[in-house]
Amino acid sequence: LQNLFLEMLHPRKDAKSISLDIMASAMRSPSVIDGTALTAVLFNQGLHALVCHRLSHRLWQKNRTGLAYYIQSTVSKKYSTDIHPAARFGDGIYLNAGSAGVVIGETAVIDHDVIIMQGVTLGGTGKERGDRHPKVKARAILQQSCSVLGNIEIGEGAIITAKSIVTKPVPAYTRVSGVPAKYVGEAERYQTSESYNDEDEEDEEWRNFPETKRTGEEIERLLVKHSIFLLDQDEE
Repeated sequence: LQNLFLEMLHPRKDAKSISLDIMASAMRSPSVIDGTALTAVLFNQGLHALVCHRLSHRLWQKNRTGLAYYIQSTVSKKYSTDIHPAARFGDGIYLNAGSAGVVIGETAVIDHDVIIMQGVTLGGTGKERGDRHPKVKARAILQQSCSVLGNIEIGEGAIITAKSIVTKPVPAYTRVSGVPAKYVGEAERYQTSESYNDEDEEDEEWRNFPETKRTGEEIERLLVKHSIFLLDQDEE
């Protein structure tokens, strides 16, 4: 399995993505009390599921669909996160996996710095074929057990509150809530972990935190130790 990870993950692109995923997990997860990358790497199940998805996505791109589906099925059973191998993720994703489960469909696209809490569904309406799943822009926050259905866009920095059902596009930096979801207010720009707990204090974008550099250095040491950066840097 280790050889499969080293063979399929890109030494630059995926290493960068995983580094930022670790950073997001270490700095945004309330359960990572000490905020260290090592704690996130060892114990954050959402991070584990996300890294495994990046592997299954690479397998999918190489037309190794059977093995990609096997990884998806295994991760779904282990971490309650059912993410189709074709779904595309940006960098710095915080995924909170839990018993409520996370479901993300085949044509879903998740941009950078998105927060996905447990119980979230990014699915289809059952009436569409082809490109039928949501497109989530950067810095959006999907709170616990919300559902976003259909080929719709969730704008940059938007917040979908807990247990809402969204079937229409959501403009950037707005907050929607309810069944069906309706506009309830503006969202702060550069949301952080406090935002999905409905606190109103202003904050900087998490990438600009003073701890970011230290966390990044720790992540790099971890990755080097486990040989991810020892692969050919010119490999495509």
